[in-house]
Amino acid sequence: MTVKQFFKSTAFKSLAVLLSIVILAGALLAIFNDLLFVSSEERFARSMKKIYGGNATVKQTVLAADDKAVAVGDATVNQVYLMDDGNYLVQTTGNGGYQGGSITVWVIFACTGSKAGNNLKWNGIERVVYESNNKQSYIDRFSDADYALFASHNAQLLEGKLFDDGITVVKTGASAPLTFGALTTAVNAAVIYFKANILGEEEESLYKFDSWVDLEKSEWTPDLANNKVTYKLVMKKNGPAPSFTVNVTVTNGSITAFSHEGSVASPDSFADSIDPSVLDYSLFIGKTAEQILALVKDDGSKFPKDSGALEDLGLTTGATYSTEVFLYAAAFAAANFDTILYATKFDSWVDAEKSEITADSEAATVTYKLVMKKNGPAPSFTVNVTVTNGSITAFSHEGSVASPDSFADSIDASVLDYSLFIGKTAEQILALVKDDGSKFPKDSDALEDLGLTTGATYSTEVFLYAAAYAAANYDVYLAKGGTQA
Repeated sequence: MTVKQFFKSTAFKSLAVLLSIVILAGALLAIFNDLLFVSSEERFARSMKKIYGGNATVKQTVLAADDKAVAVGDATVNQVYLMDDGNYLVQTTGNGGYQGGSITVWVIFACTGSKAGNNLKWNGIERVVYESNNKQSYIDRFSDADYALFASHNAQLLEGKLFDDGITVVKTGASAPLTFGALTTAVNAAVIYFKANILGEEEESLYKFDSWVDLEKSEWTPDLANNKVTYKLVMKKNGPAPSFTVNVTVTNGSITAFSHEGSVASPDSFADSIDPSVLDYSLFIGKTAEQILALVKDDGSKFPKDSGALEDLGLTTGATYSTEVFLYAAAFAAANFDTILYATKFDSWVDAEKSEITADSEAATVTYKLVMKKNGPAPSFTVNVTVTNGSITAFSHEGSVASPDSFADSIDASVLDYSLFIGKTAEQILALVKDDGSKFPKDSDALEDLGLTTGATYSTEVFLYAAAYAAANYDVYLAKGGTQA
């Protein structure tokens, strides 16, 4: 076939038509791409409008989607935005759902004022909006009413309570307790993050005067038998006064030993200006906690910053900042004596206000009536434990241990008949605790490692924590005389 014949052939005509269609389609596609193009900013704005509703737009990004998520307990905070109406929008993912899955939601925090105006006020949760889930097969059972539950407890929320920790949330139509537990975890994480990072609220410290002590580097040893605590306190730098170490022993609430290590002033010559009663420790030795705390001025949270105030204490006015460090070391040791001597473990799972603990020193027995906190779908119930000479000698429970009640059938028989606990020493009970001793595993495989069946994991954990709490804190409550002392 010649070239001329090819151009006149049917094959060429078909090819020409196809090429024309491709060129035309490409041109049309290019035109439509330009006409229908949506920028990433526009897609984000549309997404925010769908989630938030109304006409509000993002005013400021606090935590963007591509930022590293912030861990809050068994949840993560993924995104945070300040809306132009003054409210905050927080996305969180709560774990611990069905099959170890999760649920992700948006929580809208209703606010007035602003941080910039130094008058930001939180008025509660406006609403919770579902985003996505992982492995939660019953998610379609959740109605708008289930998500609206969280905005119906704002009075309690503003009092400082959390859901399932002071606020009882009763599900409406959703019969998926594990998923609802993950949802509750997600909302609580949003509240905790918002209060700490937006409102700037600081959690109440366990220790008094801790702002002057490097807690990570400091050490202390409680001695229950001798009613004594020995401290090695690494004090923080205070103005020109350098960081140095103060060793303190407090016995029966009084300071019985005091010393220091390292340079106490900068330059060192300033140490000559410190009152002799501070440097020879006679200001502290032999004083009761009450007498030491009498040195603290104002509301007890700070010492005065001027030499005249030190003169009121009968001290010379030189090296004010170094003198303050000594005073704070003594105050920390004295004020925290009881807290450190009688420190307890596993507190986060026990409702301390509702629980009752009595001790009989002659019988070497501590009797517990522990009201355990709600744990995911597992309801709050009471566990009675008796520990004698460090071993559990009696164990029982009151109330429903699972939700729904039928889930109790899945709890290992050794848990429900208490044979897992009776007769075991504190060491044997604590061997059931995994990791660092602060938590139990959240998966069925870990319970199988303990020789337990995998059903009703959350309820089983509550029993384990009650036993661990009673055994681990036996010595403390025996020395203290129970919670009534």
